[in-house]
This record gives sequence, structure tokens and C-alpha cells, in this order.
Amino acid sequence: MHADRSTLYLIDRDRNELVSFIAQQSGIKEIRLPMGMGIAGHVAETGKTANIEDAYKNPLFNKETDIQTGYITRTVLCVPMKNREGEIIGVLQVLNKKTGLFTEYDEWLFRTYAAYAATAIENARLHEEREKTFLSAIKALAAAIDRRDPVTAGHSERVARLSVDIGKSVGLTKTELKMLNYAATLHDVGKIGVRDNVLLKPDKLTSEERNEMNRHSRYTKEILEEVYFTKEYKSIPGIAAMHHERLDGTGYPYGLKAEQLNTFGRIVAVADIFDALMSFDRPYKKALSLPETLDIVRNEAENNHLDTNIVKLFIEKKVYRDTFPGIENPDYRHKR
Repeated sequence: MHADRSTLYLIDRDRNELVSFIAQQSGIKEIRLPMGMGIAGHVAETGKTANIEDAYKNPLFNKETDIQTGYITRTVLCVPMKNREGEIIGVLQVLNKKTGLFTEYDEWLFRTYAAYAATAIENARLHEEREKTFLSAIKALAAAIDRRDPVTAGHSERVARLSVDIGKSVGLTKTELKMLNYAATLHDVGKIGVRDNVLLKPDKLTSEERNEMNRHSRYTKEILEEVYFTKEYKSIPGIAAMHHERLDGTGYPYGLKAEQLNTFGRIVAVADIFDALMSFDRPYKKALSLPETLDIVRNEAENNHLDTNIVKLFIEKKVYRDTFPGIENPDYRHKR
């Protein structure tokens, strides 16, 4: 467009405002304008293109920004962005064309840009909404399974939070963290296949009952393999089933060894055992203190069951503090 500056404003319906974000060295700055205020607000409200030849002669122009920044606005071209239903979702604005005034061709071209931008924004929003719906569904499923046994209520959510915090500490990407969150949330979904008289038994399990309980990891994988996951999340069933595998091959359900266990599965394994030791009171076993729990987790790493590097990072960075506020207090008791 051969212009000095451009701005994209999106409509915040909840607050009846236009919002824009500017990248600065100090971070992201948010700018908000009331609907109807200024040229951009007027275009957002009316849906009509504004081609201003002299901003200072236009009654809609707000001079405050120029006064604060020292910038001098001359020409303005502002167009609405509309979604597929024709609803205005924001505006695009450019300032100070470098060669004279904005033309009718400029208006047409900028409206075309705005249409493409609106489509991209709507697609991104739809994708985000689908992900939110998917996440809320799997959280509800995990919570329903946890609640079959009052002792383990909230376990899946805590394991997911711990796993994501560990993942952040080891430098996983945003997409990898999402996958880890989903897999950790769903890690016990296979318990739906375990009989109540085994899952809820207050006493120690017999050998046969223990074998049935241990099959829940396999059930997790089998159940999740029936779910359609997009390409970036295809590994979720395998990761969710790994939390009881051990690096030396003595774990279950498949007896996988170190070279077969990815970082995601190793992370969930640490989060799962930590929460189980800290949180669960059984008639035959009380929840442990933080020092007792950390000693067991360290021993599991030393015995080649858990990943040594992940355990070291988990303990040194005290990753558990956000999920368990006050956990370092000697009198701490986990409240479910």
C-alpha cells in the first residue's frame, strides 16, 4: 500500500471495544478503543470504508495518539473485516500513503486484504475453539474416571499440570506441551475397563487383582487408538500408556526399555508416581511427606526406573510447587 503504518484491530464483544497489540522491545503492548471512537471505531461500528484525505480536518480523528508520540497523521484508509456471515470482526487501517492520497484502487485492494485477513482469523479462532472443546471433553472424561474412586479424585488433572510444568522446564515446544497435556490428562482412561471391586478395593490387591489393575495402561492405549487425532497428536495413545513403563524394561504393560520410551512418556511417569505418593491415602498406606516422596523418586531414578535427568530437574527446580501450593510446609496435607 506504500504507507507508513498499518494497524489491525479486533472487536472484543464482551467489552464492546477494539483491541490491537503492538510488539515492543519490552514486550507486547495492548491498545484498546471504545467502539465508535475515532476513525477505526466508526468503521467497526458502521461497516463502511473510511478514506480520509486530511485526518486533522476530520471530526472523527483522535489527535491524542499523535500528541503523545509526535507522529503526524495525514491520510487514513480504514476498512472493516467481515467473517463468512458478514459480521464485522475488526478493522484494518493504514496511515500516510507515501505518494499522495489513497485511491479507489487502494480501497479495493485493501478490502481484499481485509477479506483474506478475516478468513485467516476466523479459521484460527475455529481451530482454537475446537481445541478448547476437545480439551474440556477429555478433562471431563478423565475427571469422571477419577471420581469412580474418591481416593484418586483430581489425579489426572494434577498429573497433567505436573507434566506440563516439567515439559516447560525441559524446553518443549507449544505444540509438544499441548500433546503432553492431552496424553497426561488421559493416562488413566483405561481404568474404565477395571472392575469396581478391584479398582475400589480398600485392602491390598491379590496377585490376580494386581494383574487386572495393571492392564489399565494397555486399555488406555487401545481406547485412545479408537479416537481420531490430528497428525501432530498421533502419538498421544502411546504416550498415555507409558506411565508405568520403566527404563530397565521391568514396567508394564509392554515391558518397554529406555530406547523405546520417549521424553513425553518419561515425563508423565515422573508426574504420575509423584502425585500417587503425595496424594493418596489408603487404609493400608498413607500419603507420604514431600521428603519421603522425593527420596522414593530419587531411588526410582537411581534404580534405572525413571529418567535421571528429568528427576534431577524436577527436584532441583521444585517443579511441583505450582501444582501443590504450600507443599514445602512440614505440616502440609494434600486437600483433594
